[in-house]
Amino acid sequence: MNRSSITGVILAGGRSSRMGEDKGLVEVKGQPLFEIIADRLSPQVGNILISCNQNADRYGKKFQTVPDLTQDFSGPLAGMLAALTVSQTEWMLFVPCDVPGFPINLAETFLSELAGRQALYARDPEREHPTLCLLNRNLIPALKSYLENGDRKLMIFFHNVGAKSVMFNHAADFSNLNYPQDVLRWQSESQ
Repeated sequence: MNRSSITGVILAGGRSSRMGEDKGLVEVKGQPLFEIIADRLSPQVGNILISCNQNADRYGKKFQTVPDLTQDFSGPLAGMLAALTVSQTEWMLFVPCDVPGFPINLAETFLSELAGRQALYARDPEREHPTLCLLNRNLIPALKSYLENGDRKLMIFFHNVGAKSVMFNHAADFSNLNYPQDVLRWQSESQ
């Protein structure tokens, strides 16, 4: 499978309440976070979508935007479902808008571990990172019924569908920028 058969999705659909503003639009070194993520994601995929529930005009200048099917900010699974339903490809690679240092070999590593799975997600030696994942469109019915039941927990859904965790050795690659001070720290460390 080559990169053109994978659609990349940047998850930017949350409320960003800890950051105080839309995380994907936070400026880092003069560039919004979502563009930094897109630059890193682009060599790994054929096309990029932005899952967002606000500021679609700003995100949509360069990318197709996809709002959640329900506007209740019900978490990453809602964004994943919305993106899967519009995807032109069988596979989608998801990354959140607040992890700018994610591995440049994310797609390649997932593909090497595929072995008949419909879902794979990242982990490092310290913890799991389920919002960095590769999902197949065949998961749409299972995901739809899971959300319709009122369930929201990503790891429970992944357990239900037999998702495989894939080890990445550098925990620093998965640093989340949740607060303004996280952005400042990441900027100074990535000089």
